[in-house]
Amino acid sequence: MGVRNKERYSMKKIFKNEKVLLLIFIISFLCFWFLIPDYAINTISLSFCNGLVVLGLLLLMRVGLVSFGHGMYYCLGGYAVAMTYNFLNIKEAILLVIIAVLIGFFISLFLGFFVRRFRGIFFAMLNLALSMILFGIIVKSISLGSTDGFGIKNLTYFGDIIEYEQRLNIYSYSFIVLITGLAMFIVMKFLRSPSGKILEAIRENEIRSSYLGITVNKQIHKVYIFSSTLAALGGGLMVILIGHITPEDTAYWTKSGEFVFVAILSGSLNVFAPLFGSLFFEFIRSYALFYFPNTWQMIIGIILIIGIIYLPQGLGSIFYRKKK
Repeated sequence: MGVRNKERYSMKKIFKNEKVLLLIFIISFLCFWFLIPDYAINTISLSFCNGLVVLGLLLLMRVGLVSFGHGMYYCLGGYAVAMTYNFLNIKEAILLVIIAVLIGFFISLFLGFFVRRFRGIFFAMLNLALSMILFGIIVKSISLGSTDGFGIKNLTYFGDIIEYEQRLNIYSYSFIVLITGLAMFIVMKFLRSPSGKILEAIRENEIRSSYLGITVNKQIHKVYIFSSTLAALGGGLMVILIGHITPEDTAYWTKSGEFVFVAILSGSLNVFAPLFGSLFFEFIRSYALFYFPNTWQMIIGIILIIGIIYLPQGLGSIFYRKKK
């Protein structure tokens, strides 16, 4: 009996370790390539791309803010990849992703000086306004592809030219899963750091936080940059996956609303919640569109209501246990 109890204790200790869980998470999804059908693999890949945006929203939710304009950075990351491919003829996937991340970083660094002063609905709507300004600029500009957007063709992965008829192959899938896993690990480390702990203090009481010597606006600016960079990364990976981008599918307000929907559904308890929430949303939408093509929006709305009632802290609360 003593040996069994020790084994159970060691297993519980392993599963309480988020790093181990993250490793299991990544390996499991890499193995899914050989186990599940192509349509499910495609849905998982898209869920991971969108899940990075939701992961960014998790950071803002930790500090008590919600952005209705993160589609703007999703769009910027996607267009950075597409335009770099078409105009600079860069085909290396890792370089395209780095460019997307840099674009998201510098744009959010600049805009952050403006938006960090606002809170609540004003912060949310200001980001929405910025997103719609970007949408209008792209739609009216022929040089930016207008409503047709941009497309990309064959890519190279670490120097290897991959020429498949299908855009989604084992290289692109593994690339998306590994990059997503790396982003989750970075966010996990950040939330466990002193800077991550500060976020909860700011959310609970900004005035008391400032009395403790915390520069609230500066911390919000940092989180805004981090969050927006993750959204740009998700947009860049999405273009690598799909091979095409348009402003309607990225910068329009409905896309930002979709990200907020998934963020509320997921909750902000841990880094796994946004990915599971995004997976849940994409699969439910796919099946709802197939079985209820005329009423799928109603199905999604009902699921959100049920989630808010029975899981007020989001899907992540299923795997979360508070220490008594």
